[in-house]
Amino acid sequence: MSKADIAAERKDQIVRATVECITKYGYHNFSMQDVAKVAGVSKGIIHYYFLNKDDLMMSVLDRVAGDIERVILSDMNKIEEPAKKLEIFIGVVFDVVRNTREYYQVNMDFWTQINQKDEVKKAIAKHYAKFRETASKVIADGITKGVFKKVEPNEYASFIIAVIDGISLQFLFDSSAVNYDKTTKNATDLMIQGLNKA
Repeated sequence: MSKADIAAERKDQIVRATVECITKYGYHNFSMQDVAKVAGVSKGIIHYYFLNKDDLMMSVLDRVAGDIERVILSDMNKIEEPAKKLEIFIGVVFDVVRNTREYYQVNMDFWTQINQKDEVKKAIAKHYAKFRETASKVIADGITKGVFKKVEPNEYASFIIAVIDGISLQFLFDSSAVNYDKTTKNATDLMIQGLNKA
């Protein structure tokens, strides 16, 4: 294994440990010592790879969003039909909340920082832009193929993400308040029906 591979693996190990610590203690309440303990490394090793806690946190944010983006693209690339592609996009994002709640919780913890840290606000905006772009391309493709009615793709993509976030937040705050399977299925159907030509 090369030095670059070892460094990448070590950084990934530290980032994963940080996600675990944020999930357990919250954004403000974990320490670098907590991360070191979970990762099985010294604090010095963490500081070797990351300048400070903020640098580590930005890597965590990139990891969380990047993981979701990779799953979406991997699942969508196998499908040609725009409506099915959009259904997969929506389904994957909804599944992230249910199956990997810690990722969504970490993301929510980052939201609390957007008024204090401009770089966090920009990073979150960048990741939302990527999600919007992915959905927007599918919508534009559906319009071009005559499957979807004419809408502004970026606006409709924003609507889709807003619906997903709204339902997901309700589920995270009180899972008994929402029948997640039924609600996400109904929401997905309604969002896709809203695009279908009459």
